[in-house]
Parts: sequence; structure tokens; C-alpha cells
Amino acid sequence: MNAARTVRLLAAACVAAVAAGCTTTGVAAPVRSRPVGAVALVLSHAGGTATATLVDTSEARQFAALLPVTVELRDVWGQAKSGRLPATITVEGSRPVHDPVPGEIYFWPRTDVIAIYYADLGQQVPDPGLIRLGAVDSGLAGVDGRVRIELAPTDNT
Repeated sequence: MNAARTVRLLAAACVAAVAAGCTTTGVAAPVRSRPVGAVALVLSHAGGTATATLVDTSEARQFAALLPVTVELRDVWGQAKSGRLPATITVEGSRPVHDPVPGEIYFWPRTDVIAIYYADLGQQVPDPGLIRLGAVDSGLAGVDGRVRIELAPTDNT
């Protein structure tokens, strides 16, 4: 698969979501072991499934409590797939991220949006910043264009 197609496919993947679980070069990143307390997710889309791991934080636990959830994702600013969650996540006292990393899943508290970042355009996110929820582990290569994605805990969480 050529690099341009890989970037386009990863672009379709989001939150957001969105820590190096995927790359924009087409070279698969190593699958990380799951930290104690982390929640494994499956992201189902028309092109197949992807896996992700939520970090063990208050915000990620609130997000996990919303699961399963279906979110329509669209490409925003050529660097992430994002879509609105059906409920808000409380982020008071959270450490904001202003320089998102491709492959990570974030929450944008101003608009209740989850995002999966696929590219680093060198742009800084304005205040209040993003809240890191987790990282994609594998499987976003089949996502393209505007997608509906279902996020749910895996059977082995």
C-alpha cells in the first residue's frame, strides 16, 4: 500500500481518537501491553474493526461508562476523525494536552467531541486543550471517508 493511501485511510479513523497505535507512514506500530486498570475497546466500522486501549483516568472511566456508543466521525482539519458524544465528560482538574499525538484518542470538552488523531500538522490546540482518553492499538487501515463507528468494551477487559 502506498504512503498516500495509508495516510488517507488513517485520516478516516479519527478520536481522536484520537499514542502511536497507528502511524501515517503505513508502518504498523507495535501493539502495547495494556496497563493495569486500562479498558480495551473495539472500534467497529464498515471496513472492519480496530482495537484501542483507554488510559486509567477519571475521564476515560467516564467515557467507558458511556459504552457501547455509536458516533459518526468526520475529518476535521486534515488531522483527526471526530464526532460528538451523546453525553459530556467532567474534566475539572484534568491535565490538558495542547500538542496531540497521532494514534491517540482525545476528548474536546468545549463541544463534547471525541477525536482520533492521525496526523501531526504541528498545530497547537487552544485552551482548554484536549483530554487524553487512550490510544489506538491496531486496525484502522480499513476506515475511509465519513464513517459511523461503534465503540464498545472488548470481551476480555
